[in-house]
Amino acid sequence: MAAHLTRPRVGCALHGALYAASAIDGVTPLVHATPGCGVQAALWRGVGCGLGSGWPTSNLSEKHVVFGGASRLREQIKNTRSVVAGELTVVLTGCPAEMIGDDVDAMAQEARDAGGDVVDLATAGFRGSAYRGFAAFLQAVLEKSVPAAPRRAGLVNIFGPLPHQDGSWLAEIEELSRLIAGIGLTPNPIFGPFGGLGSLRAAAQAELSVTVSPWTAAAVRTLDDRFGIPWIESAGLPVGAAATAAWLETIVAAAVDIDEPVATAFIDHERRREAYYLDRVLEPLYRQGGPRAFALALPSLHAAGLARFLVQTLGWSPAAIVITDNPDNDSRVALQNGLTAVHYTEDDDEIAGLIGASGADIVFGSALEQIAANRLEAPLIECAAPTSRLGLTTGFGGFRGGLAMLEAILSAADTNAASVADLGKPAAGTSVQPRWPQRIRLSETAS
Repeated sequence: MAAHLTRPRVGCALHGALYAASAIDGVTPLVHATPGCGVQAALWRGVGCGLGSGWPTSNLSEKHVVFGGASRLREQIKNTRSVVAGELTVVLTGCPAEMIGDDVDAMAQEARDAGGDVVDLATAGFRGSAYRGFAAFLQAVLEKSVPAAPRRAGLVNIFGPLPHQDGSWLAEIEELSRLIAGIGLTPNPIFGPFGGLGSLRAAAQAELSVTVSPWTAAAVRTLDDRFGIPWIESAGLPVGAAATAAWLETIVAAAVDIDEPVATAFIDHERRREAYYLDRVLEPLYRQGGPRAFALALPSLHAAGLARFLVQTLGWSPAAIVITDNPDNDSRVALQNGLTAVHYTEDDDEIAGLIGASGADIVFGSALEQIAANRLEAPLIECAAPTSRLGLTTGFGGFRGGLAMLEAILSAADTNAASVADLGKPAAGTSVQPRWPQRIRLSETAS
């Protein structure tokens, strides 16, 4: 039997597919389920991640559960395509539709025969988490809705963050795009303001695909199988100059048509920038107590990269590294390479226990780690969902992300010093030891 989870931090497969579809301009998600499924998707990540609830749904009722909802879906596909502006309609099924056995594929085929671009996808909640729904959505649309096209030299597909689930997904995609452009290639992000249906369909024209998440590995392999597009996979987002430079150098080596001196100059420029700032924060970091033991509870997109940055750049030691999105076993080998104290669990009680027993001096995670951080009397830096941080422009991947993380760590001492000053001058012969603040959000620092 599958183990039950206490307070899971991600929604179901329907949610992940819905988040992804709603983040691509020109794609219209159509939820074939009861009204509550769509509402729950909006409530799950609506606050702090920029997701509304304005998508079409078949709104299955008890009548449809008893007698079938296929005819209702047929009507809704027709109405949606006549009212909502969008070239591609993706029908996403919830648990009720799959449990009663509606022939969703037949309804989608009817719409395709009538000239519509319609893709159907089984995304019932019992099929897994939002990350699995995200992976299934990408694979389905790349298989069914991306036509073959001539190559465009220098075009690079970017896959990684799950829209609306990964709290800083917009910032991470923007930084990845900036890095690709910086070495002289053309980024092709599928999601966000510079993505869209055109970018999705242009994926077949790319010279190369890159993925920084285990959940998009199937997508890049699909493009390789269908169109022969090579791909580069990394164990999560690179964080800081050392990891990001190595990642970019791998892309430079794989690219067919690239100006290597231009790429090298960009990488060296970014390295110097981080080195300059690091020289100026070493003393403040030392005043905070030197190397620290840290605990983190993050999804695979962020966990390994941030842990390596803290270990290799700052010289800190991992007390507990908890990867919270249950990646497959093959991905785990790469994620934990060179790291210690790595655990995998989606259960909130187990995560809290691992963090609490770590004895860490500082905690990186979501808002759910606040109680465990309080018990350790350690600060919590929020860098994962669920969080109230919107993360439109401040992430912690790439060159800029490493500096943003340094700012967040340093701001802990500054915030604490101000709170101590408010207490007034200590009595003669006594001293006041600053305490770390209990929560530092990346959005409170400049990018």
